[in-house]
Amino acid sequence: MKRQLFGAAVLAAAIIVPGIASVSRPAISLKPMVELKLQDLNGKPFDARQLKGKIVVADFWATWCGPCISEIPKLNELQKAYTGKGVEVVGVTMASGEPAEVKPFVGKHGMQYPVVMGDDDQTYALGLEGYPTTILITKDWKIFNTYVGAGPQKLKLIQADIDTLLSRGPSASAD
Repeated sequence: MKRQLFGAAVLAAAIIVPGIASVSRPAISLKPMVELKLQDLNGKPFDARQLKGKIVVADFWATWCGPCISEIPKLNELQKAYTGKGVEVVGVTMASGEPAEVKPFVGKHGMQYPVVMGDDDQTYALGLEGYPTTILITKDWKIFNTYVGAGPQKLKLIQADIDTLLSRGPSASAD
């Protein structure tokens, strides 16, 4: 009886407290990433194809989103930790006005990774349900994982997934 209760408690904890249980990723095909329509902070088109060949941490955020702002220091750390390793953190600003309004915000908050303007019309195609939403994109432009919201475990999960992708080597496919 005690063993059954203990097993039930462990199962409940694994369900209630994310990150306790180790979950392996099933061998499934990954979905292709949407072709993003982006602008730089000067209002000029930004070609997302220049990011292909890198692992991309695309953080979809808004200037009015408190949790988004609270993640900036952690995203700066992530960018620094993976500099020169084929990983690029990119902030994709959504629902925040014009580039001229966002540019001073980026400087004020010390964002040390590239920031571009997203196309709000792509919100549904991207499956964005709230901000921040971070999408980890493989070198061959497929969605490896999506992380919704903010919290202390989020960046650890992203780092673990990046390390998994990096361990596959330069020519390994994500799926």
